Amino acid sequence: MEYVLGIDQGGSKTHAVVADCDGRILGMGKSYGACHSSNGLEYALEAILEASREALGCCQRAFQDVATVVGGLTGIDWDYESALLEESIQKHFPKAKVKVVNDSIIAMRAATREKCCGILCAGSGLNCAVQNDDECFAYGFYIPDEYQGGWSLGKRAVQAVFDSHMGLIPETGLTKRLLTNFKAETVDELLFMRVKGKISGNDYLSLPMIIEEEACAGDKVAADIWKDYGRVIAGYLTARAKKMGISGEKMDIVLSGSIFKCKFQEFQREVKEEILREIPGANVMEAVYEPVMGAVVMGLQSVYGEIPEAIYQKMEETSKQFPTRRLEKKSDRL
Repeated sequence: MEYVLGIDQGGSKTHAVVADCDGRILGMGKSYGACHSSNGLEYALEAILEASREALGCCQRAFQDVATVVGGLTGIDWDYESALLEESIQKHFPKAKVKVVNDSIIAMRAATREKCCGILCAGSGLNCAVQNDDECFAYGFYIPDEYQGGWSLGKRAVQAVFDSHMGLIPETGLTKRLLTNFKAETVDELLFMRVKGKISGNDYLSLPMIIEEEACAGDKVAADIWKDYGRVIAGYLTARAKKMGISGEKMDIVLSGSIFKCKFQEFQREVKEEILREIPGANVMEAVYEPVMGAVVMGLQSVYGEIPEAIYQKMEETSKQFPTRRLEKKSDRL
């Protein structure tokens, strides 16, 4: 029996899922988040191995039992990075065929089987990918820092406190919440902290939940942060679809990542409306499965080419015993 290992590594966590060639999900593992380019290759690789050991341990299998490894890893923005990670992973899986892609690609494959599709993947960072048959483009570094997911939302919230203090925008509940969060007595003290570099990237990443809560409570400034962000990121996807000549086609567009779990539904609505304004025939969907399931799908595609429907059904049935779903939906279709 051949075994397929899917890996998803992002800034907040690393997932691994093992399946057999019949599509049965046999194990799942989790480790810390990492990125080879910012945390170092050795650190990122250890997270992959840790999650893989846990997944394989669920079914009493070892690294040498794996025939195919597909990894969707954050920070895979250049061809040499794919080759570097493939070589590093291969050393630990001596009998496996190893393929590494950007993590947005596996998130897309976890949600759609279509060859004409796109994805907005917003978590701690942001990526966008569009595919038209064999042509696939992922934005990567084309997306500037000010739109990088939870990190950029946090920075917008801090700036909104300063703008409100200056009278440029209305008063906002974010002021009190952020002063409490950063243990600052005044807005001036918060400003001093930012200027002196005392607010870290992780600090910004902790703020989207606060923005969400204030937006849900009716705070206009917090709501505008979410809606403005939604309009901007939707533009990346629609612009690339047009450039690839598929904006007039019916295409699946996947919304994935922790940011799209936001309870302020006006954010998701803004994203969808902007997409449908430019691509009226689009089928906009939120991913039900965690991206790691897309890595498993790609692994099974390397075995079968076209995956039989019975294999998909077996994956859906057997995945229920593991936390493979990011959203509880009526339709479980992979």
